[in-house]
Amino acid sequence: MNKRDSIALARFGLVCSVAFALSGCVTTVYAPDPPPYMLLPVDESMSCAGIASSFRFSARRAARLEYWLSVGPLAGYGNERFPLDAPKQLVDERRRLDALSDLQRMKGCTVMEPGPAVVEERSRLEGSIIRTPPPPVVLNSRG
Repeated sequence: MNKRDSIALARFGLVCSVAFALSGCVTTVYAPDPPPYMLLPVDESMSCAGIASSFRFSARRAARLEYWLSVGPLAGYGNERFPLDAPKQLVDERRRLDALSDLQRMKGCTVMEPGPAVVEERSRLEGSIIRTPPPPVVLNSRG
């Protein structure tokens, strides 16, 4: 074997060893798992009142999403993606509510349960939509 053949064989061996070393890294793709809790960094530093307020806001948002999924989006507002995006957003809101409930337990706050909170917010939402507006006030002025 001459010097040129030995250099070519060494290069081939180097290329094969690099390819085999990287083959597991390159061919195997793992999708990242979604985080189990939907907490923001600021959530952990909030007081009990702040966590409760954030919880109520999230419950209100989940109730709105549930309501609009049952009724359907308003026509003419360009909501073509609503049926595709809303279920994912509802799952995210439910996970956030669960995470906030766990945070309330960990901090020793009064714990609010996600299910009843969303039902209460939804009943408020449906009640405000069904309720008729009060009659207009007529002022009788003298003059």
